[in-house]
Formats: sequence, C-alpha cells, structure tokens
Amino acid sequence: MKLCAAFLLLALVASCQAKTLVVDPGEFGDAKTLMAAIFQANNGDTIQIQPGNYAGALVDRSLNITAGGRVIIEGSLAITASGCKVSGITIKARENDPAVSLASHDNQLIGCTIAGIATGIKVTGENNSLRDCRIDSPAGVEIFGANSDVLHCIISGSTAIRINNTWGGMISGCQISALQGIQIEDSLENNVLNNTLSGSGFGVVLTRSQGNNVSYNNFSSGFVSALDVVDGSRNNLTNNYITGGKVGISLRGSQSCNVTGNICEKNERAGIFADGAYQNRLVSNLLSENGNGILLQGCAEDSLISNRAYRNVYGISLRASTKNMLRENVLRENSYNLRIDSGQGQSGSSNHDFFLQDIDSSNLVDDRPVCYLIGKANLMATDQCGFLGLISCKNISAANLTLKNSSVGVLLVNSTKCNIINSSITWAETGYLLLDSLACTISHSQAKDCRIGIGTESSSWCQFAYNQARNCSAEGFRADNAQGHSLVGCKMQFCRIGMALHGSRLCRIRNCSASENQEDGLQLIKSYNCTLLGNAAKTNDRGIYLAGSNYCYLQANNVSENTVDGLSLQQLVYAIVQNNTAMRNGQGIYVQSSRNLSLTGNILGENSRYGLRMSSSKDCNITENNIYDNLMAGANLVDCARSLLYHNVFADNGIQNAADNGQNQWDGGPKAGGNYWSDHQVFGNPADTPRQIPGGGVDRYPFQDPWGWL
Repeated sequence: MKLCAAFLLLALVASCQAKTLVVDPGEFGDAKTLMAAIFQANNGDTIQIQPGNYAGALVDRSLNITAGGRVIIEGSLAITASGCKVSGITIKARENDPAVSLASHDNQLIGCTIAGIATGIKVTGENNSLRDCRIDSPAGVEIFGANSDVLHCIISGSTAIRINNTWGGMISGCQISALQGIQIEDSLENNVLNNTLSGSGFGVVLTRSQGNNVSYNNFSSGFVSALDVVDGSRNNLTNNYITGGKVGISLRGSQSCNVTGNICEKNERAGIFADGAYQNRLVSNLLSENGNGILLQGCAEDSLISNRAYRNVYGISLRASTKNMLRENVLRENSYNLRIDSGQGQSGSSNHDFFLQDIDSSNLVDDRPVCYLIGKANLMATDQCGFLGLISCKNISAANLTLKNSSVGVLLVNSTKCNIINSSITWAETGYLLLDSLACTISHSQAKDCRIGIGTESSSWCQFAYNQARNCSAEGFRADNAQGHSLVGCKMQFCRIGMALHGSRLCRIRNCSASENQEDGLQLIKSYNCTLLGNAAKTNDRGIYLAGSNYCYLQANNVSENTVDGLSLQQLVYAIVQNNTAMRNGQGIYVQSSRNLSLTGNILGENSRYGLRMSSSKDCNITENNIYDNLMAGANLVDCARSLLYHNVFADNGIQNAADNGQNQWDGGPKAGGNYWSDHQVFGNPADTPRQIPGGGVDRYPFQDPWGWL
C-alpha cells in the first residue's frame, strides 16, 4: 500500500511539473500568443504551436517548443533559459537583431528554418546544438559559446558560420553555400567534419586558432582559398576533397599543422599553398591538375612526405624557402615537376639558404630519383637522375643525363668546377641554370622546348662548349651579371632570342651559330669588354644587337639574311667592328646614339635598305668597308658629327651610294684620300675631283679604282 501511494505521488508531481500548452490564435488553445504561453508555462513544460504567424518571444524558462504544422514566428526568438528544445518552426527576424539568440546552455534547435536580416542564430551560451535546420541569413550562425554543435544544417548567406574565442564545437554534415563558409577565430579544438561547402570567397578559415580538426569535408565551386589557416598552430586538416578554386589549402604564417590525406584538384594557383609557414607536416596528399601541387613560399622546416602530384603545372615548388624535408614524394606528368628557387621576382642568387633543402633520392620525378647534393665533392652523379641539383658542391661531374619537365633540369648553386657533359633536357623552364657558380662547364649538351635553354646568374669563368638549344620560348642561352664566360661552338635555333648577355663583362662568344630566332640572334645589353668572334647570326629578326655595351670587339661574324638589321649597335661607347659580313638584311649595320666606334673591313652588301645607317652618333671611324648593291643607299648618316669615313668602296647601291646631313669627314686628306664611288668617275688614286655627298658632305679625294689605296 505504501509503495502504491509513493508511485501515485510521483505521478502526481510529474503531472504537475510537465504539462503541454497549446498556442492557437482561435478559441481552442491555452494561449493565443507564444509569449502568453511562455508566461503560463513552468520549467519542463511543452508548448505546441498551431499553424499560423506569431510574434517573437523571450524564452526565459526551460521549455520544449514544437510546431503543430506550418508555424512562422515573425520577429526574434531569444532563449535565456537553459535546457530548451525548439523544433519545426520558421523564424524570420524583422530587425537587425538575430532571428534566434541562445544565451544559455544545453539548448537544442531542431528542424527549424531561420531567416535573419543580419544574423540568423547567435550562440553565446555553452553546449547548445543546432540540428537539421535551414538557415538563410547574411551572417548565418555566430558561436561564442563553448562546445556548441551545428549538425546536418543547410546554410546560405554571406558568412555561414563564425566561431569566435571559444572551443570544443562541432560542425558536421552541413551543406553550406556562402561567400565565406566557416570562420574560426581565436578558438581551440573545434571539429569541422563531413560538410559540403561551395562559394567564391573562403571555405573554412582558421585564424589564430589551435588544435582544430577539419576532416572529410567536400569543397567545390570557386573559393579563393577553400581551407585557410592564418597564424594558427597544431591544426589537423585531413581527408578533405577540394576542387575548382584558386587555392585548395593555405597555411599562412602557421606552424605545426598536420595536412594529411587530402585530395586537391583543379585549383588555379595551388592544391596546397604555404606562405611564411614552418614545421608543418604535409603527408600523403593527392594533388592533380592544379597550378602548383604544393607551393611553399618563404617557409622553413616543413616536412613533405609521400605526397603524389600528378598533371599539375608545377608538382612541388619551394620558393624562398629553406631547410624543408622531402621524402617519398611522387611527381609525375606535371608540366614542371620540381621547382626550387629564391622566389618570385628575385634574382635567384641572392641567398644560398633558399637552396638548402633536405631532399633525398626517395623522391621520384617521372619514376626517376631526384639527385640533390649539398656540399659534396669529387663525385660522378648517376645518369638516372630525374632532377639534378648541386648546391655548394665542388668537382662534381654528370654525363648522359636525359631530363624533362622540371622548372630547372640541372641546377648549380654556389658550386665550383662542376661539369655537365653530353646531356639532354626538354620541356623545362630553364634547362641548365648556374647561380653564383665558378669555373663550371656545360659541353656537348642540348636543351629543347624550354623557356631558357641554358641560364647563368652571377656566375664567373664558366665555359659552354658545343651545346645546342632549340625551340626555347625565351632565350637559348642567357647570362645575367656574368663574368668571363666562354661560349664556343654553340648553336641556338628557333628561339625568341638565340643568346643574350645582360649586365655581364669579359665574356667571349666564338664560332657560335644563332639562326631562325624570332628576335635577336646574339644580344648584349649593358655588357662590357665582350668579344664576339667568328659567329654566324643569320635568318633572325636582328643578327647581333648591342645596347649600352661598351668596349666590345666584334670580328669575322656573319650577320646575313636577317629581317631588320644584320648588326645593330645602340648607345655604345668604344667598340671595334672588324671584318664582319652583313648581307641580304634589311640594314647591314645600324648605329644609333653611339660614339668612338671603329667599323673596319666589313662587307655590307645586297641589303634591302641600307648597307650602313647611322643616327645621332659621333667620333666614329669607318674604313676599309665594302658597301655594295644595297637597295636604298650604301651609307646613310642622319644627325651625325665628327665621324671619319675613308677607304671604303661604295659600289652600285640603289637610290644613292651615300647621304649625310651632318658634319662628318669623308676623306683622310690629300695623301690618304677618300673613298671609291661607282657613280663618280675620276682619274687618280686618289684623285682631286671632289664627290659631293647628298645632304651636305663632300669627299675631296675620291679614288679611281676600288681598293685603289692598297
């Protein structure tokens, strides 16, 4: 009897503590408004709302609020009591206040539709949960309370979810379409799992946050960065699928993060990008059809292990980075498999530390090992390398290499007396690149279909002998800030520029060939005391082009059949141009804004415009040249002064043998005489019958016979 009485008492107490109140705007409910029902209710009661539109309310006691049909609350629902459950209701905020505020703990929002003018849901209490909701608001969900969950929701807006200065949250199974997906700021140990995100801004952003886990999410559409970690640490980014954005995963200024098992494909700039990041681990990621599979910029001590990079523009790029470790990475079918340099816009030679990387032969480039040697000496490298890097090495030799599809095929940095022999490189940005290296040799080697065939920066006394470069989109050979280089018997063909020396000195180019290049065969820009001897620069746009390159010596070069100029000399001081052949060009020799040049013994014939054309130049000596059969004129001097022209043959040039509107001297005096003119018959070698030069000059002592001064 006592036991039955106890059960009856408990049932009576429970009945008194938990009741159901019906909200109906008609005559059959307990209240006509939600606020009135809340006023009548006690903690633990249920409020069932019948279909209709209702005003917002303040929930200040622990209640279960459900919809008995299509219920729309027009206004804000502010929950200040703990342990509330709200389900199946549509809530539309009228003002800028959040549509739903969860200011207390242990509340649940289930199956609701939320629309806010500014913010959909604001969570400041702890242990709150949003499940199976549809949220459409510029700011979808803002979470400031710990251990709060957003589960299986559909969210759209400008920023879907923002988590700020809190910890322990869970976002899982959501479909998010927003400019900014999930922003986690100054927060710890949150979990973002199994969500689907699309948008055009940022997918998931971790800012100054630690120990968060972002896993098994699917990112698509056009994110600027799908998963972005800024100044964060110890975050786990694992097993995400990312496609179609600018950048897949970004680590910016972040450290000790774990990036494992992600699939990043078809991202414009990079699958994984790190900038100023250090001591991160990138492991077993699959990267395909991105701009870069992995791009490290300004990074240090990161570990790249067992990543696979297929069909990207660059497989792995290390730019202005140092002391990173690469193990067991597989690079295959990328346009350029491996890139290591000093960073965008830098010279490449300013800091050797950027090339101090721990890369062993377990890394494969198109199934061949990466050979990356640092500080080695007196070795013979294997011919099976897929990439060869020699950093601060001495007396290393390599022969019979066959390399393709690397940013640089053979890279020498700060190395001395290293030799590359009988090797071939195709489809590289630069086939062979020497940075800050001394007395190295590349001989009997080829570069084909590269951007630059052979490049050298800030290197000295290196020799390039009997090499070939074909179909290079920039230069077949390029030297920047070089000293004492020797090029012998090299052949450059079908490039934009055959050979180019910029800011170099004391270089010697001998018996080389540059033909059928789009612009210049041989080009010297601000390069001093260089010698060009016995070269053939034919069928280019310009044969040999010198600009700002003083004290150079050009002898016995054949610069024929070029579209514009055989030999173009611009802004020079002191050059010797001797015994060169310039035939069937647009102009044989073109001189502009130069002084103190010596043009002697050159053959300038059959050019479609001028044999010799000079503009705004002075103090030049032009002697012993054979100038004949040029279509417009043999020599044309415009605005030139104080130049001396004598002992030249002017024969059978088209419109006129010569013209001169300046103050120049056309003979060497009565003893030495002047020039031979096919259109001015005289008697005597020299004669004393002056030959007037159209424009104002005069040869006072022309010769009767060609070469009559000999």
